[in-house]
Amino acid sequence: MSDITREEGATPNASQEEASSRPSEPRNSGAKWGEKLPISVHILTFNSGATVERTLESVQECEEILVIDGGSEDKTLDLAERYGARIIPQRSEYEQGGPLEDFSTARNIGLDEAKQPWILAIDSDEFLSTELKAELREAVQGKPAAYFVPRKYVLKGGRIVDYASTYPNERLYFFHRNAVEEWIKPVHERPKLKEGTATKRFLGACLAPIGSVQEYREKNMRYLKIEMEKSAGKGWGNWLVHRVLHTLRSRAIALLKLFWIWCIPHRGTRLPLRHEMMRFWYGWKLIAVTCPLNRKKN
Repeated sequence: MSDITREEGATPNASQEEASSRPSEPRNSGAKWGEKLPISVHILTFNSGATVERTLESVQECEEILVIDGGSEDKTLDLAERYGARIIPQRSEYEQGGPLEDFSTARNIGLDEAKQPWILAIDSDEFLSTELKAELREAVQGKPAAYFVPRKYVLKGGRIVDYASTYPNERLYFFHRNAVEEWIKPVHERPKLKEGTATKRFLGACLAPIGSVQEYREKNMRYLKIEMEKSAGKGWGNWLVHRVLHTLRSRAIALLKLFWIWCIPHRGTRLPLRHEMMRFWYGWKLIAVTCPLNRKKN
């Protein structure tokens, strides 16, 4: 992949990311900057008017944009039409009008509707960095593969977070249609790769403006509800292995990362501790709400 690196300590502003000059064309790639990329962009939306315009602006170099909507009543659909997106419902008409509970099913609708060979999934509150745009242009010239896309947070004022316990925060969000079978898992969805598919990693990131702690809490309460429903009927063994042990392991790793981030001097921007602590809160709540004993009480 392209050798896009950043000097340690240099913390760019998100607006500078968008305003920076376009990088030179990748050598020997055959890419032409005036042409649209053979990419189908998939954006899941529900009343996303406050953030989705920036998302749509950042993917205008892609040939196809699919807005897979859950029944928005704000300006989301008007913005989608303005930026040339094709609007597809997430569910049947009588199920529309609420937050999504099965993300993989909605994303599979996008796979069925896509008319381009490469698929890019991006959340409605994210936008592409300049580095990632350059890497996408290079990647579409290669063989079918799947790429991990890192996600970085952006603070109010536009400063990009360099250090967070969730980093590199990679998701398998860019792939050739022939490299995957389908999306799986209702929450924290991921594509199921076909056997023998090569996986690679981008250096450029999707940038996500970080909301308030309260917004983060409300979002995760919806995830907890889905996880509780998904765990119905599963026994103590499943809970102990997949909830307790997995969560304790991941939070122990996060705690070590937090020590490294906050106790050792670094040049750059750190994710505020109040947001870091919410991740621990989510972990303990996940253990509690999926516990078989707690489910029997409910």
